[in-house]
Amino acid sequence: MIKDGELTPVGRTGKPHGISGELNLILTADVDLLSLRCVVMKIDNINVPFFLNSVRPKSSESVLVAIDGINDEKEAAELSNHDVYALTKELPDDGDEEDGDGFYAEDLVGFHVMDGTGATIGNITGVDDSTENILFEVERPDGSQILIPVADEFITDIDSEARTMVMSLPAGLLDL
Repeated sequence: MIKDGELTPVGRTGKPHGISGELNLILTADVDLLSLRCVVMKIDNINVPFFLNSVRPKSSESVLVAIDGINDEKEAAELSNHDVYALTKELPDDGDEEDGDGFYAEDLVGFHVMDGTGATIGNITGVDDSTENILFEVERPDGSQILIPVADEFITDIDSEARTMVMSLPAGLLDL
C-alpha cells in the first residue's frame, strides 16, 4: 500500500487528448516522467499506481501521457482532473545548490540588480508570472517600476550571500 507520506506532487491531469486514451498532464514539478517506475493518483481515496507507456511534450508546462491499460477517450476521461504524484524515493535528490541553476525567480525577490559595469538597475520587488513570459518587477532608484524578463541569457552572475545579481540586458530594454 502506498502511503501519502511517500508521495511528492508532480502535476494534475487535464482533459483526454484524442481518442486513443492519452491524457494532458500539467506539470507542477521539473521531473522526467519516463525515469519513474510509475505515477500515482488518488482514486476513491486510495493511492493507485499507473504505469506510463509514453510521454510526449505538448507545451512548456504540459505533456501528453499514455497510461498502460487506458485505451480510449472514455477511460482517459475517468482519470481527468486528478492530482498526480511520484514516489518521493524515485525523485533525484537536489542536494546543495552548488551552482546557480538551483534558483527560482521568486528566490531572487529582494536582490539588488546591477548591469555589467556595476551601475544600479534597481531592486527586485516581485515576480509577475501572470503570463507565459515571467517578469521581474524591479523598483528603480528613482522609485519608478520596470519589468525585466526572467531569462537565463540576461543573468550573468548571482551572488546569493551579497544578494546581488548582474544582468546584461538588450539595449533599450530599460527605456521601455
